[in-house]
Amino acid sequence: MGFYSTSLGLVGVYVGVNILINLFLAYRVSANRVRSKVMTGTGDDEQLYNANRAHVTNVEYVPITLAGLIVLHLLAASIYVMHIVGLALTIGRILHAIGVSRTSESSPPRLIGTLLTWIALLVAGIACLWYVIV
Repeated sequence: MGFYSTSLGLVGVYVGVNILINLFLAYRVSANRVRSKVMTGTGDDEQLYNANRAHVTNVEYVPITLAGLIVLHLLAASIYVMHIVGLALTIGRILHAIGVSRTSESSPPRLIGTLLTWIALLVAGIACLWYVIV
């Protein structure tokens, strides 16, 4: 029972942190909308565009990965596998947001953030199948 409770707490930490990251990114979009007076779309404002892209891509990847993390908990997956998924996702999304927020061009934080996010998805997907099959 202790392992099960520990892994639920772990899921809670990653879900909570990623919710706060998403809220911060949403705030940045709203603040840029007020600054630029562009309430729909992004207009020609590069800062608003970059903030919007950071938020949109976060919303694209985080929910499905967190769903995988929750399923891993339900399947009583190794806490180490769950940490790999949670850390890769969280660090990846932070790095990606930093990279996209600075420029719409490719950048090392954006690239590393994308790779870490994909690693989180890959590990979650394979681990879900592994714990069901084995």
